[in-house]
Amino acid sequence: MKKIIILLLTGLTADLFAQTKCDIKEYYADFVYIQKASYKSGDKDIPYLIKGITETKSKKCFSDVIKNTAYVIHLLTNFSSDASDSLLLQINDSVTLQKEYIKVLTKDTLYNRVMADLISKTVEKSIPKDTVSMDKLLNIAVKYFSVFKINPQGYYVGFVCGGRNDIEKTEKSRRPQLEAFCFSSIADNMEGGRFNMYEEFVKALKELYKVNLGVDTNERLLRAQGAMFLLMRNNEPLKKMLKYEYEKNKNILPFILKG
Repeated sequence: MKKIIILLLTGLTADLFAQTKCDIKEYYADFVYIQKASYKSGDKDIPYLIKGITETKSKKCFSDVIKNTAYVIHLLTNFSSDASDSLLLQINDSVTLQKEYIKVLTKDTLYNRVMADLISKTVEKSIPKDTVSMDKLLNIAVKYFSVFKINPQGYYVGFVCGGRNDIEKTEKSRRPQLEAFCFSSIADNMEGGRFNMYEEFVKALKELYKVNLGVDTNERLLRAQGAMFLLMRNNEPLKKMLKYEYEKNKNILPFILKG
């Protein structure tokens, strides 16, 4: 009788484990898409690829995580290889393009690792979540407020969450999940609503003009970039926004925010 009970319990344990297992790589085709587009350059049409994320049509083990679309888009566009893009651009049929891209993505070591990390700490709960301080989070977040040039009239030109940021130039070790959270949180609170990060960025830009940061343009730009980081580092609305977004999404985030 004891042997039977042990066998039954063993089978139950295995069944429960199977229910929590979520191999997201098998489902890329359900939420990742690729499209071919083009833009005019003189008389030529220059093709390019659009890669994105869509919510799944049916409930999957990872559906709640994928709902935070901007987060997952950031992981896709920043932590997947573009080595096959030139070959993909040669495909004109949209169905074939989608199938070939998914094949490429399932072999992408970096992207698979990043997505597995997200799922194992949220859906499967097979790995403990990382613990992160607000200081660490702010260190990443401020890099999305970028002063990237000074125009001929002497004015600063910047972006918030644009294609330009200073992550690669300032971080030796990348933190994909923190970057995705900071990017998506700022993007979702760009204008209006409870927080307005664009307005905070404009305020910080105006502060830069109150101090002469250099005669040489290159030196002035470098100092302005550093000053912007510090201004946003001490920006209370940014801190409150990050805290608010964390509390709202903490069940589907792979880290715990302390402090």
